[in-house]
Amino acid sequence: MGVIARLTRLPVEGLLLPFVLVLALGVRGTNQWLESRQIETVADGDVGVLPNGNAVRIASLGFARLAADLFWIRTTYYVGDPVASAAKWPAAERLTNLITDIDPHYDSVYVLMASVLGGLAGNVDGAIRVLEKGAQNSNYWRIHFLLGFQYFMEKEDYVRGAQCLERAYALGGPPYLPYLVARLYTSAGDPETALEFISARLKNEENPDVRVQLEKRFSDVWINRDLAAIDAAIAKQLEAKRSAPKNVRELVAGGFLGALPHDPQGGEYFIADGKAATHLEYQVLKLNLPGLRKHGEKQP
Repeated sequence: MGVIARLTRLPVEGLLLPFVLVLALGVRGTNQWLESRQIETVADGDVGVLPNGNAVRIASLGFARLAADLFWIRTTYYVGDPVASAAKWPAAERLTNLITDIDPHYDSVYVLMASVLGGLAGNVDGAIRVLEKGAQNSNYWRIHFLLGFQYFMEKEDYVRGAQCLERAYALGGPPYLPYLVARLYTSAGDPETALEFISARLKNEENPDVRVQLEKRFSDVWINRDLAAIDAAIAKQLEAKRSAPKNVRELVAGGFLGALPHDPQGGEYFIADGKAATHLEYQVLKLNLPGLRKHGEKQP
């Protein structure tokens, strides 16, 4: 009884000391394990076997964010590693799941790693899985916005995209979101909505490499829109006059095209082999616009 009485008089810090020591040893061991697994030595850019995030969370004894921070620091090293980058970060999704299993409310991990997966690695499905997990665990509007972007721009699921944007706005997102929601519901897939959506994403994207990809997508949508409009005007003139136009200005003069379009760099389009063309490089996209060339058709 005397021993118990003395223990009850110990300060809380004294009772917690053994647990803190165990946690410190665990963190030190984890750090040594991570240091021994240098990405530069792994040709495929992978990181090998990772611990179970749920087990790490339980073992952290209430210091889950501290443990998650340790793995997050290592993950940022991994993202910046040239070997992993060249391999398109094959372990990025597993690392993200590890961190967010340890701390499911680590909002910035969902946002940044979704950008790495979707914007840089081209792993759209992986980005969606990460963001769906974040949406289940977080009320941060940007996670729901990015999820809506992926569904709209990559999956062409306009209803799901609109639903995600509605949720983002309800959680404190910017005031332009209801406008995008309305556009998605009423004119899903049209290029003007796509341009508005990419512009909105650019306002919030901080990663410079992802911004480059978004700006490229913006240019692609712009060019696809204009070429489709010119092709439709060419078809109208052929039907009305039985003659092909020599240039785009002729289409405008004949009233078949409302105004002279310019490419994203301010240049003029031209007509080659009976089709609208541009000197700029671009990717053919699938958009909902009459006269648009088929998805996958070889660009001029």
